[in-house]
Amino acid sequence: MFKRLSLYFAAIALIGAAAHAQPPPPPAPVVVYNDALGDGWQNWSWAKVTLEVPAGNVKPIKVEGDPWSGLMLHHDPIYTKGYSKITFYINGGVDGGQTLAVKVQINGKAVDSNYLIQPKIKTWQAVVVPLKDIGAADVNIDGILIQGQADAYKPYYIDKIQIE
Repeated sequence: MFKRLSLYFAAIALIGAAAHAQPPPPPAPVVVYNDALGDGWQNWSWAKVTLEVPAGNVKPIKVEGDPWSGLMLHHDPIYTKGYSKITFYINGGVDGGQTLAVKVQINGKAVDSNYLIQPKIKTWQAVVVPLKDIGAADVNIDGILIQGQADAYKPYYIDKIQIE
């Protein structure tokens, strides 16, 4: 009888502990670019791109291009489950106001996105792009694309790109 009660209370304790267990911690951010390309990331851009441009304490990417050209950073597929956003800092340079679409690439093809940003003149601004808003939630992505629209665009600068 005593043995059965001990097993009963042990089972209750385990059930109670499981009910109060903490969810697993979120995965570590994936560093795409932070003053240099992150591990495994490659520049596959078809805009004029200069990596690691000295700018004070940081080394952002400088991007300028013709209509529809883009900054394209490629990686072997990354499963986005557990992540919720792409974050980065962007500066519109001396002109600012460039219209840029934020997209991801899946299986080598850009996913259509109407997520547009317009960087400000000579100002660094934080950008947070929810993965669900660009078709990138809980899927394997193999690239991040910042694409100009129908007009050629003057240089902008981008740094600290992460998947979080």
